Amino acid sequence: MSPEAADRARRTDTPVAEPPPDPVAPDRPGSVLGGVRRVYAAQLVGAVVDGAVLATVVLYFGTRVGLSAGVVGPVLAAASGCALVAAAPLGALADTLGRRRAAVGYTASVGVFLLVYLVADGPWSYAVGAVGFVVAQTGLGATRHALVAAQVAPERRVAARALMHTLLNAGMGVGTVVGALVLALDTRAGYLALYGAGAAVVFGCAVLLLGLPRGLDAPGGLVRDTRVLAALGDARLVAVTALTALLQLCMPVLSVILPLWLATRTQAPVWVAAVALGLNTVLVLLTQRAWSARVVSDASAARSAWVAGAALSVACVLFGTAAFGGPVTAAATVLAGIVLLTLGEVAGGPPAWHLALKDAPVELQGRYQSVFGMAGSAARILGSALALPLVLFAGAVGWAALGVVLLAAAAGLGLLARRSRTVRNPPR
Repeated sequence: MSPEAADRARRTDTPVAEPPPDPVAPDRPGSVLGGVRRVYAAQLVGAVVDGAVLATVVLYFGTRVGLSAGVVGPVLAAASGCALVAAAPLGALADTLGRRRAAVGYTASVGVFLLVYLVADGPWSYAVGAVGFVVAQTGLGATRHALVAAQVAPERRVAARALMHTLLNAGMGVGTVVGALVLALDTRAGYLALYGAGAAVVFGCAVLLLGLPRGLDAPGGLVRDTRVLAALGDARLVAVTALTALLQLCMPVLSVILPLWLATRTQAPVWVAAVALGLNTVLVLLTQRAWSARVVSDASAARSAWVAGAALSVACVLFGTAAFGGPVTAAATVLAGIVLLTLGEVAGGPPAWHLALKDAPVELQGRYQSVFGMAGSAARILGSALALPLVLFAGAVGWAALGVVLLAAAAGLGLLARRSRTVRNPPR
């Protein structure tokens, strides 16, 4: 009992209850550190499942189930579109229902839709599984980040986000290896075993998250705005999300655009695309946390954004020039471009996280994280719909144009950071 409570009890001769402690105390190592570690573990293990599924699911339904590209492509596009539309409502639901409960529910939903893959034998059942899986992942990703943000001090949110990003990349890398082994076996039983085991692992993650402190389901402060789309009213968040969507075009560049460019427009050996992806993964794992630790202010965020823009624009120029060399020259040029692309990815994330999320209201973390997460879905749509045709039809000029877009997006983040610095510290 506190001294004040004891004094009141002596004066009134009646017991006075101690005020309840905060449900989640940011600096209490016993509960919160364990809670954060649970989320980190779920992020890593879930990413392994995601990597294995994403590496195999298109080929499984294309070769074993017999769905054509004319079915698989539109379903994946529809899934990205649904995820984009559902992001903000899913974040609002997490804030309203409770972030712990929502994380458990979204995680269980991912497992359920993996089970749908086990029984899917046609276009409609595949569509249910694919769209449901992507939408559930959208809600889950934002809610995991919200859980971490609610348990760390605001100045540590960028570092925590960097660790989550690193765990995601590490898990996806391991999952891709698992998926490659299943692809090497190339049996229906192998694919089904993977999806069944993946569902079991995901349900285990749901149980892990269920053990988080119950206080995480309580609002972290006075709820000032209960609208579903409240976060969309934050002009800076919307601007940062839009610019981040352009910067994250480096994701479809790495996974879709560059492999097609190498296969159809250059003499680079067939193994270059795989090596490029592996090199990117390793470099991100080695550098992301260290780089993010340097982004602690608006000024450092602006500098990081400018580095990202310069690196990404030069990388695009190198990818374009790979079409004019022989096999060795093309391979060397592309791998040099991958180093710069990875530098742009590593340097571009922290300023966006700093500007979008450092000052996000704790009671609206689900909304803010989900709106910011829309950048990834938008980048995947823009990459397939606009950037890919631009590069394949315009060649090196198209790559240069894409580089200009990335440079402009990074410059926009840099200017926003400088403006934020001016607003926080006006000249005297």
